[in-house]
Amino acid sequence: GVPYSIGCSLSKTVAASSIRDKAFNHKLSLSVNAFHGHAHNRKCQLQYHPMYLRGFGLEDLKTCEHIFASSNAAACLIRHASHFHYSQFLDLHFDQWDMDKYLELSRFIFNNYKQAVTLIDDFTKELDAYRLSFPDQAMDFETWVTEELAYLESIASEPAHDALVVNYVEALEKLNTYQ
Repeated sequence: GVPYSIGCSLSKTVAASSIRDKAFNHKLSLSVNAFHGHAHNRKCQLQYHPMYLRGFGLEDLKTCEHIFASSNAAACLIRHASHFHYSQFLDLHFDQWDMDKYLELSRFIFNNYKQAVTLIDDFTKELDAYRLSFPDQAMDFETWVTEELAYLESIASEPAHDALVVNYVEALEKLNTYQ
C-alpha cells in the first residue's frame, strides 16, 4: 500500500484518471497514515486506515515524514550554500541518517517484536473474556468491518421518508412561530 495523507481522495482521483487501468492491474492500494486516519470519517477509516488493511502490522506510515523532518535541521545550514555544497551536505546528512538507523535497526526490530507479543498477549486475554461473555457470537473481525462499511454506504444519504418528516416538522415549527 501507498500511504498518503489524503489517500482516500487520491484513490478516487486515480480511479477517474488515465492511469486507472495500470493502477488496477498493478493492484495499487492507497491508505492514510495511522495518525491522520483518525481525522477522517469512519467510512474512510474502514477502507484506508492501516489498522483495517492487511500487511501493515504496527507501521504508522510516517517514515518519510520522519526522514524529511530530520532534513529540516539542515536547511538553515545550507540555505545560502552553492548547489555543490548544498548537494554535498544533504548527501552527508542522509548518509548519517542511514548509518544511525542501521545501527538502531536491531533495537527497533526487537522493540516492535516485544510490542507485537504484548499486544497479542493482552488482546488474546480480552478476546477470551469476550468469548466467555458472548459464546454464541462468531469472532469474524474482517466480516464485521465489511458489514460496517456496507451499512455506512447504505445510509450515505438520508432516506426520503426521514427527510419528508423533518421538513414537515420544520414547517410546523415555522407555522407556530408565525401564529
